[in-house]
Amino acid sequence: KNCPVDKRRRNRCQYCRFQKCLSVGMVKEVVRTDSLKGRRGRLPSKPKSPLQQEPSQPSPPSPPVCMMNALVRALTDSTPRDLDYSRYCPTDQAAAGTDAEHVQQFYNLLTASIDVSRSWAEKIPGFTDLPKEDQTLLIESAFLELFVLRLSIRSNTAEDKFVFCNGLVLHRLQCLRGFGEWLDSIKDFSLNLQSLNLDIQALACLSALSMITERHGLKEPKRVEELCNKITSSLKDHQSKGQALEPTESKVLGALVELRKICTLGLQRIFYLKLEDLVSPPSVIDKLFLDTLPF
Repeated sequence: KNCPVDKRRRNRCQYCRFQKCLSVGMVKEVVRTDSLKGRRGRLPSKPKSPLQQEPSQPSPPSPPVCMMNALVRALTDSTPRDLDYSRYCPTDQAAAGTDAEHVQQFYNLLTASIDVSRSWAEKIPGFTDLPKEDQTLLIESAFLELFVLRLSIRSNTAEDKFVFCNGLVLHRLQCLRGFGEWLDSIKDFSLNLQSLNLDIQALACLSALSMITERHGLKEPKRVEELCNKITSSLKDHQSKGQALEPTESKVLGALVELRKICTLGLQRIFYLKLEDLVSPPSVIDKLFLDTLPF
């Protein structure tokens, strides 16, 4: 097995020819086999890793966010997890404190509600896609409605217990000086709302529809209308699938009408407190009041 291998005799013994090629540095892997036919001088292709492989078909799009699930999540996330009874007092001592302190408490509770409303609104699918100016306008225009609605949902008004956005629990007597007659209107609305037996899905839609609605001064009212229609469609779909305990759409729309009437009383209360001038309202309340004043 030591045949001479030169230009004239190289084809006489393929074994010796192959051995001589290896001895002078030929890479064994470049020897053509059937799988390398026609691929002179090229190494076998290495299998591609999953990340390098061409996708056989485009990856499926992400499933759309379920509007109803998102609305329910937003509502539950805006509910205080812990209740604060540290200041709760159902006795005659409830009215202790100066008039100015009670009015300041009223303003503080409203301000806390605005902060919660902003955080809640950002979790509604499509809301943050609206122009920033429209987002601000919708939140500010609906802040009293959202305040009353959340207060009505959470509170045990039959026992005169009011649960506010920051988790503070106060007795009716502790709120009366700041809220005035508006408090009794809120209590009546709460009792009526609870009598409707709306499920959490209907309450979530009611909350969203109280804000996502036509307002004067919107830059893109068409997009707001489209978002409103999506929320309404979610409510109808929830009802049509038999998931609602009772027909809810008419109840929700009726509650919206009543809610807006009660918020007009709230504006009147703020107007009265401004005239009384015991405490200057926070700038955010003052601005909202002037922008939404209907009379």
